[in-house]
Amino acid sequence: MVARLDALERSNAKLAKENAQLRERVNHMAEPKAAATAVAPASPKGNPVLHAAVAPSPAPASAPEHTVVSIGGAPLYSKAPGSNPFIDNTTVTLYGHVDLSGDIFNAGVYDQGTKFGVASNLTYFGVRARHNLDPYGYPGWAAVAQFESLVEVAAVPTERAAFGTRDSFLGMETPWGTIKAGKADTPYKKATAKFDPFSATLGDYNSIMGNTGGDLRAEFDWRAAHAIWYESPVWNGFQATFMISPGQNTAKDNSDYALGDFNCPATSARGSGSSFPLTSAPEGCTDGSYGNLYSASLTYNQGGFTGVAAYELHEGTNRTGDEAVTALSNGTVLTVPPGAVGIANEWAAKVGAGYKFNDMIGSLQLYGIYEIMRRQNTVAAFNERSRDGYFLSATQTIDKWDINASWAHANASPGSPGTGVLNAYPVPGVAVSAPAGAADFALNTVDSSADQYAIGVKYHFSPFVSWYLVGSYLRNGPGAHYCLGVSGHGYGVCGRDANNNVVAGNKTEAVTTGMTFDF
Repeated sequence: MVARLDALERSNAKLAKENAQLRERVNHMAEPKAAATAVAPASPKGNPVLHAAVAPSPAPASAPEHTVVSIGGAPLYSKAPGSNPFIDNTTVTLYGHVDLSGDIFNAGVYDQGTKFGVASNLTYFGVRARHNLDPYGYPGWAAVAQFESLVEVAAVPTERAAFGTRDSFLGMETPWGTIKAGKADTPYKKATAKFDPFSATLGDYNSIMGNTGGDLRAEFDWRAAHAIWYESPVWNGFQATFMISPGQNTAKDNSDYALGDFNCPATSARGSGSSFPLTSAPEGCTDGSYGNLYSASLTYNQGGFTGVAAYELHEGTNRTGDEAVTALSNGTVLTVPPGAVGIANEWAAKVGAGYKFNDMIGSLQLYGIYEIMRRQNTVAAFNERSRDGYFLSATQTIDKWDINASWAHANASPGSPGTGVLNAYPVPGVAVSAPAGAADFALNTVDSSADQYAIGVKYHFSPFVSWYLVGSYLRNGPGAHYCLGVSGHGYGVCGRDANNNVVAGNKTEAVTTGMTFDF
């Protein structure tokens, strides 16, 4: 009995000692000298609200554990305990963007009519970290990392919203620029992103700009996977960015998945040309899959003026899936022989400029772009990937209101390997929709130019919360099949009937209203 009492007494003493040590640690973390200094994130993403904190200077070797990161005032434990002579100078930022809209649209297709939809548009959440290497003897150096993911607020989530689906990387900042590796929007895409006041709405300029053949994929408005890139310092307003994304494809014709991927190259998860739902590529990635990507941009910003020049090359773009023999309803046949489209390089170049000035009622921002896109070594009659394009936008700001307008134009391409159905069903002997695989005419026999117009307003409740209303109209030429909502909106609105036949020459109308919230 005495032995048990002695053991219980020793246990109580040990517990009291541990409680005292824990209380001392908590009190030390709450002392003002241990409080971290909050810093704003250096990146343009996120807002000036202070998300995290970092200890500002090295600590003596004898110091106990320090708080180096805090969120909402609650401390997180440091990775550098007291035995380390340096405090871990790491800033962690949580950030995000939410955009949800309600849309009314009419694709101008015989069997579709007017529809209503709710969309989540480029909504994302991210974590960013920056570790300052100054205290370790590397002035001007810092390690940086970021993980960013699409968030499906409205739609049912799929692998499109897996963590890391958006710009995610590991890199090093130096006095001579920053090198990063991972995945990110290409320099070509970023160069003119701010030119579009209707980004991610049904008035987004990627309905035409950066979009070589129409439909739902803007090939030159892309996020490149398994890439490495360099961002120069800003020098007298100039900044250069260069990127390379290796094709890492085992197939010589780039018809397989890239090593490490389970998606056809140059396609988004479950997107156009991705080969979804296959888990391998037995039929081949033959709808725009390419090898190496090279992208570069040079930007200039000084005062109210912006200037941009950008170039991007896709090596060995495989479009052999366009080569086929198709019977037309008029009894003729469209034959695209082997090698007529084939495997060839595709490239794009653009120049742009903008100017912002005070026009007595507020500020007026003007932008313009001229873009050239080319596919090489392709028979002209079947080349729908070579054309020029133009874009103009204007934003008039009056107090908390923005009034926006834009116009995009696609010149006609030399030809096309595709076919379309007449926008005139039902006809005698045919059900409500044309049968799947129907073809009434060859697209290369008619004009493939297109115009897109958008107008809208945006009201800023604060720098981080806004409401918008946008109206857009897309005029496809009789041989064109561009879509609204490409590259950003929760879904696209295309000239397709219920059986997925191309209804070229449609006129699409849409009105969308929504709210955005940045944090």
